[in-house]
Amino acid sequence: MKKYSYLLWLGLICSLCFNCEDYLDKVQEFEGLQEDDVFSDIRLAKLFLDGAYTNLISEVSTANTGSDWLPAMTMGGEGYPGRLALNVPETYNLYAQGDYLSLINKNPSFQGTPFFVNRYYEGWKGVRTVNSFLEHANEIQNGTPLEINRLKGQAYFLRAYFFHLMTKRHGGLAYLKDNLDLNSPITTERESYDSNLADMIIDLNQAINLLPIKWESENTGRPTKGAAMALKSRITLFGASPLANKSNDQALWIDAAKAASDVINFANDNGLYNLIDASAANSMDVDTGGADLFVSEPDQLKPYRNIFVGPGVSKVIPQEVIFMEPNLRFDLPGDFSLNPVPRLSLTVGFDILKGNTNPMGIGALANFAAKYETKNGLDIKDDPSYNPQNPFVNRDPRFYNDILFDGVPWVFTVGALNNTGVVDLAQINEEGGYGKSLHDPQTPANRLWRVSNLTGLMVRKWVPNGAYWQNGNTGSWDFHVNNILMRMSEVYLNYAEAVNEAYGPSGTAPGGTLTAIQAINIIRNRVGMPDVKSMYTGSKELFRERIKNERAIELAYEGFRYDDLRRWKVAHLDENTKVDFLEMRWQGGPSTTYPTGFSFDVVEQPNLKKTFNDRNYWWPIPSTDVEATPTFKQTPGW
Repeated sequence: MKKYSYLLWLGLICSLCFNCEDYLDKVQEFEGLQEDDVFSDIRLAKLFLDGAYTNLISEVSTANTGSDWLPAMTMGGEGYPGRLALNVPETYNLYAQGDYLSLINKNPSFQGTPFFVNRYYEGWKGVRTVNSFLEHANEIQNGTPLEINRLKGQAYFLRAYFFHLMTKRHGGLAYLKDNLDLNSPITTERESYDSNLADMIIDLNQAINLLPIKWESENTGRPTKGAAMALKSRITLFGASPLANKSNDQALWIDAAKAASDVINFANDNGLYNLIDASAANSMDVDTGGADLFVSEPDQLKPYRNIFVGPGVSKVIPQEVIFMEPNLRFDLPGDFSLNPVPRLSLTVGFDILKGNTNPMGIGALANFAAKYETKNGLDIKDDPSYNPQNPFVNRDPRFYNDILFDGVPWVFTVGALNNTGVVDLAQINEEGGYGKSLHDPQTPANRLWRVSNLTGLMVRKWVPNGAYWQNGNTGSWDFHVNNILMRMSEVYLNYAEAVNEAYGPSGTAPGGTLTAIQAINIIRNRVGMPDVKSMYTGSKELFRERIKNERAIELAYEGFRYDDLRRWKVAHLDENTKVDFLEMRWQGGPSTTYPTGFSFDVVEQPNLKKTFNDRNYWWPIPSTDVEATPTFKQTPGW
């Protein structure tokens, strides 16, 4: 009779010889148990399947509560890393130079390896766990059919999710549904992305049929029927997009429109995932001298802001969230804990971790911030009222949720470089000094580990005002951050994009009631933005660009941008490879030319510009995998 440890080894061999040794550390509680013992008992079988969740690393997840070294928001041009020590700039340069093979060949056990490298290895481990479970699920003897079916539903969902995370980056792989024979030669070949897409949809359809609409409280956080439907919407949209849909097959766009429509109808029918109303944000006074312009967290925006962050470590899942990671606690000496570390480190380390010895930090880029429309609902290039020498006034309310700019009061880490309590990002400030939120060129070398903001803008979306972590074991953390994987806004955006491509701006999906325009307006109106202007809706091509912009703003810093640029086949364009910083300089006082007293210059950083060629649209796989299994060929171009 086989022991569980032997079953693990079989899985390691059969996952195409990928490096999976560390997985053994995660299953010590099963070591030595007989296979029949594990899969005959519902409790042990559930714990076995739960092991696969530890391998699920999304674009905003972290492994073992650590933080990513090069998150997707940097790769997608939303920001630039501000870390001045260790290997973050060097890792960024590997990406920026298009050297994806060096990145993917990094050993995932080494410090500093980006999690999008780990995701590939962890994905295969998760697939192995799921396949082992499904192979033996019918052997469970003391569970009800409902309990067993719900476990199967989770397994099908997880397998589709793992393959989505891997295939959207690397292209078609081998959709393993069974663990291979230990004694057979490994001759697995790579399949097409289309083939993998079809298998993901099969798994998700089974998950949709088996998962509950809602879990009991003790199981809150597990994927539901709605989560499986939302993942199907995300995957079908990727499959219909130009990167994967080279012939622009309209049937794929129709499938994507139908999948999104199904989620919307499901949510409406069951009273689920309602968009939070923050329409009062249109009353914010954010004109020059406005009462709400320099407010850290405007009251009118709090309903929207609380989707992402909020006070107190205890929280309730926001009503529009479909699937999210649990809050992780990081316990420190002296009854102190941070809750949670990951997303903060991924986005705003220069603020939260400014005094810590291992900071990250992503500064928002000026060319990304330019995508936020004016309060009038116009692109800044189209609004004559927009003044580039007064760029922070009268913008889309989401600008004041997402972007932190000079002059906003903010609680900074005690003892860090900025002790003023106000964001100071100027090159030359009112006192004629260097902005203290930037790294001072005179800072001694032994303090270079501190985070600096290089871009002239900060990320506000994922940090509550007042939260900080300093020197490893001190700080202030009576807040929560919601590590959201799926929310209803994405579904409306998916719907609008797919419907526009299949039927045009005024079309509707099969079974749907909304036009593409109406779906976008729902997203805009709930934050107080006006309907999309008719000048942007006159054709499929015009509206396509507005949908892309709306997606960039609504999903900013949530891990979508890089893969959106890839699937649209626009990542190589100059507008998406350049890096622009915002530079502010005091001009002696307010004037007609400089209403705030500062000059504002958007300055391109040519040395940071990314190289993106045709082969960069699909990532390579590790060279060791090709060497171990020659039939499992390298991605074309690598």
